Parts: sequence; structure tokens; C-alpha cells
Amino acid sequence: MTQAQGIIEYIENEYKDKAEYLFETSDTAVFRKGERKKWYAVIMTISKRKLGLNSDDMSEVLNVKLNPNEIALLTDRVSYFPAYHMNKKHWCTILLDGTLETDEICYRIGQSYNLVKG
Repeated sequence: MTQAQGIIEYIENEYKDKAEYLFETSDTAVFRKGERKKWYAVIMTISKRKLGLNSDDMSEVLNVKLNPNEIALLTDRVSYFPAYHMNKKHWCTILLDGTLETDEICYRIGQSYNLVKG
């Protein structure tokens, strides 16, 4: 099981939100909260080059919404990156390649969930 698959299972079990695949030609999984359908997590596969890394290898990543001050502190361009394809002030991208423990990633998902639950 990949780290991304484990994260999908965690979200579905912990928050009871099912992965939604909104784009027909993509394996991008979106998790949305409640009646307002606000996004709090997005898992996708992208080229590492899109994160500013010198590699065309494909990698699974997770986008989560966090406090802008925390994003500034976390962004290290090793595990945490400026958000890919999202607002970089409010979102960050986490590389799902095992460099971060799953517990830490789950903590970030919880933060994101709480920010959007309104």
C-alpha cells in the first residue's frame, strides 16, 4: 500500500468523507466537508518538476489548507512545498514519498479539516 492509499483510507475512516474523482481523465482524489462541500484535502500524482525539483519522476502529493504563518514555517522544499495548483497563501503541498511520517500528515489533514468546517 502506498502512503497515498493509506491517507485515503485514513480520511474515509476518520472523517467519513469519501474520495471524489471530479475529473474524468485524472486520478485526483478530492475530499470535501459538509453541506458547503469545501475542499480540505486533495491527493494527486504530478511530476516532481512541478514542485521545483530537478526530476521528471511522478510522485503522489497531498494538498491541505493551513494557516498562512504555519505554511511559511513548514515549507522546506523537501517534504512541504508551496501549493501546487492551489492558492499558495492558504494551501501547501506535501510529498507522499515516505519522507514524512503518516502521523504528521494526518495531523495536517486534521488542521485543514478544522479550517474549512466553519
